[in-house]
Amino acid sequence: MLNKTFIYLDESGDLGFKKGSSKYFVISFIAMDTKTNLILKRKIKKVKKKHKIGKNIEIKGNKSNYSLRTDVLKEICSLPIEIYSITTKKQGINKSLRKDTNIFYNYMVNLILVPYVERSKINNLCLMADLRINKVSKGMRFGDYLKYKLFFENNLYKIKLDIKYLDSFTSYGLQAVDFIANSIFKSYEQANDRYRKALRGSIIEDKRLYFNS
Repeated sequence: MLNKTFIYLDESGDLGFKKGSSKYFVISFIAMDTKTNLILKRKIKKVKKKHKIGKNIEIKGNKSNYSLRTDVLKEICSLPIEIYSITTKKQGINKSLRKDTNIFYNYMVNLILVPYVERSKINNLCLMADLRINKVSKGMRFGDYLKYKLFFENNLYKIKLDIKYLDSFTSYGLQAVDFIANSIFKSYEQANDRYRKALRGSIIEDKRLYFNS
């Protein structure tokens, strides 16, 4: 049986440019093996039980208090996971891309995810992403774009790739990566590095775009 790698991908901030929109936009993903994927789900359940949060209630980083947030991050980082992230300083995005930011979203994912897959020599990948990212108005859909980049541009056509679009309401893995992305987002948007520090031992890559703009 081929070894399988599980990836959960999420974002924090927004790609809008109206008054009140965020200054930064973050995409993060966590990578793990099959065993760790199962343990991660139990860890999130454990935290929710400790804080007396119902099984059917979604937890989100930007709506959580200090105690819940630190417990979630502690449990996540106790596991052999890898965190990869990319942050864009939005003022550097050119006008043409601002008209359809889904294209830019795909571009950011390409910059962080494809190099990871290539150098990790993954042969069986299960990628879990939020239902929302499969809805685009221009260009390729997220899944088609990623397959094109992996299979055709990078000749990684031997990879067994399974992309699942999940509702974060029911996915403990997506809820976990939401806390990670939001922690990194806070370190840029609010200059609050408190939560990001808890992730440092697990962060493998933290790219920045347009920070010189």
